[in-house]
Amino acid sequence: MAESDSDERLRLTPEQRRFLGGSRSVNPQPTPEQKVSKPEPVAKAKTAPPVPPRSPEPPPPTEQRAPRRSRRWRFSKVLEVQRLALAAGALILVGSTFYVGKKFEYWRYLIATRNEAKIAAKATGEFQGASAEELVEHAVMAEGLGQWDEAAKRLIAAKYKNTSLGGVLFHAAKLYYDHSEFDSADRLFESAIGFGENVDAANYYRGMIAVSRNDFPAAERFFEAAMNSAPFNADYYYSLAETLRKEHRPKDAIARYEQAARRGAESEQTICRFKARLAALEAGDVDPVRDELEQKRKLGPLSIDWQMTEAAIAIHQGDTDQAVKILEEAWEADRPQLDARFAACVGDRFFAVACQSNQDLAQACRVNR
Repeated sequence: MAESDSDERLRLTPEQRRFLGGSRSVNPQPTPEQKVSKPEPVAKAKTAPPVPPRSPEPPPPTEQRAPRRSRRWRFSKVLEVQRLALAAGALILVGSTFYVGKKFEYWRYLIATRNEAKIAAKATGEFQGASAEELVEHAVMAEGLGQWDEAAKRLIAAKYKNTSLGGVLFHAAKLYYDHSEFDSADRLFESAIGFGENVDAANYYRGMIAVSRNDFPAAERFFEAAMNSAPFNADYYYSLAETLRKEHRPKDAIARYEQAARRGAESEQTICRFKARLAALEAGDVDPVRDELEQKRKLGPLSIDWQMTEAAIAIHQGDTDQAVKILEEAWEADRPQLDARFAACVGDRFFAVACQSNQDLAQACRVNR
């Protein structure tokens, strides 16, 4: 039975064996189909010379956002640098201005010195043989004889012979001023100020000369200089107030009149306050002046200055007839006292302007009738 089974196994056809795989021997021999050809050696390709390896590039730095505090610090630092630059520029500008100013003062001093030297040579050349003290004595005698111009020449020569003499140039300038030689007087007053002689009075007279020339800004400067040199003199404040009114600045003048009134005597206080009221009328402040007038009327008869104030109000309102009547009453009331208050009041520029256009007012404002 066993043999029959083996025979049946042996009777397999080759196709069946190939299909079924058949039995394999212990040392199987490769079939022709199974022989694998060895691969032919591939020719080695020519390779390029070895390239040295590159060093690895560092990675790009990542942007890190600066802390907020650091940015604020940088901003404040920029502002601080700007401030320092501005401060340095300001210092340079101030220094340059100071330098130019000093140079200008030096040039002006140099020119003035040369001019003074010419004046000195001319002044002293005529009196070479006389000393400064002798010239002063001769000037006093010449002035007593009415020879004011000869006296002024000797005083000028004495000053340049001996600059320590005080008040000499001022006195010479005053001689020229009193005789209406205003150009010569102005130059001498300027020289007197340069030598420190009577600085307040010299500036005051220069202001008066400027007023006569209608140079009101210059007059204002001179009067202010006089006030700074002598702040207790009522005349300087009064003159400045008058100048301000001529410049059509009545409101500024009122304050100066009040300052003059506080520094003056009783009669001067009356005139200054009267003029302050007229300046208020020029400024258009009529109601306060009228109210004050009514208060004075309730206290009794009006004084001359208040009568003149009432006349000024009537002129301001266009009531010329009433103004003429009040002026006549004021003139009559002032005659027995002979204190010239009417003349002082009617001499104000307010009445002078009003009289230019009305003959009746001009007649009522006359002092000597």
